[in-house]
Amino acid sequence: MDRALFNAYPELKENLPFVQLAELPTPVQRATVLANEIGLDDMWIKCDDVSAPDYGGNKIRKLEFLLAAAKEQDCNTVITYGGMGSNHALATAINCKRLGLDCIAILTPEPVTDAVRRTLQYHQSLGTRLELARYGTELLETAERLKQEIGADQCYEVPFGGSSWVGATGFVNAALELREQIDTDELPCPDLIYLACGTAGSTAGLGLGLALAKLDIAIEAVRVTPESIDLQKLFESLFTETNTQLAKRAPTMQQHDTALSDIRIRVDQLGEGYAIPTDTAREAARLMAEHAGISSSLTYTAKAMAGLMADAGCGRLAGKRVLFWNTYNSRPYPEFGGGLDVESLPESFQSFFRS
Repeated sequence: MDRALFNAYPELKENLPFVQLAELPTPVQRATVLANEIGLDDMWIKCDDVSAPDYGGNKIRKLEFLLAAAKEQDCNTVITYGGMGSNHALATAINCKRLGLDCIAILTPEPVTDAVRRTLQYHQSLGTRLELARYGTELLETAERLKQEIGADQCYEVPFGGSSWVGATGFVNAALELREQIDTDELPCPDLIYLACGTAGSTAGLGLGLALAKLDIAIEAVRVTPESIDLQKLFESLFTETNTQLAKRAPTMQQHDTALSDIRIRVDQLGEGYAIPTDTAREAARLMAEHAGISSSLTYTAKAMAGLMADAGCGRLAGKRVLFWNTYNSRPYPEFGGGLDVESLPESFQSFFRS
């Protein structure tokens, strides 16, 4: 149970459910060539893309606490949500399989790409139960139907992106982990952190963790989800609830006001919407691959890098040390053989794959 959160607050070892899924700390590396290319003085990367040996990315940090809570409550089924190509839903399914839990993914439509096809094929190999639903009442109705079918006491519900106070705790740990890496001279303290922001859980946990670690680092959270989601309100709610719940379990933990956190949730890289690539994201993905050997997602990480590049281009980052938090999984998918078996998908999905 070697986690920075438990090193800082040992009492949480006894009263906070946890299961080890990740290999932490994730490494940090200097990106000198990429920094020179985009006009930065000093750039580092936090490599959460290799957070676990089978499937990396930032969601594993959240699932260490979320799936532990499911096990503690004696649930046998986890219900979660995402787009059809959701990395969160896939990470949840992979780790449910690992822990002997059934996984149901309620997925919303998004543009069909090769990445979406590969993700659904991975779900097929895992035996994930897939359900299609739109935003709003249909999502709630589908979840309620499933709970009635399986038994509400047997189901543990994980929200979009794992963004509950339980999930955000994984990124409180991430910030404290960064503090340990700074203290051991693995990297100098950055001035700013850039990361993609989908449902605010990673951002809220990171913001709280930085405050607890007494690290004066600003966060640039680059929005990738629709503006219909009030991310600022969601961030503030998650920040406060996570702090409150953890402080109940660790009386030595300080309570923080969100107003003390220098965190900006920005919308300038969203483009036409969630999962719709932008030209700036495509260029960011090209530069990341060419000058740092980093694979990226046009839905998440490339848009976050595009935000960083925009700030570098206008001189806002002159003299600043920047840390880019790579939240995307870089582990290769297994070789399944053949392509997506569209005919074995639920009928509601099949129309998306017919030309």
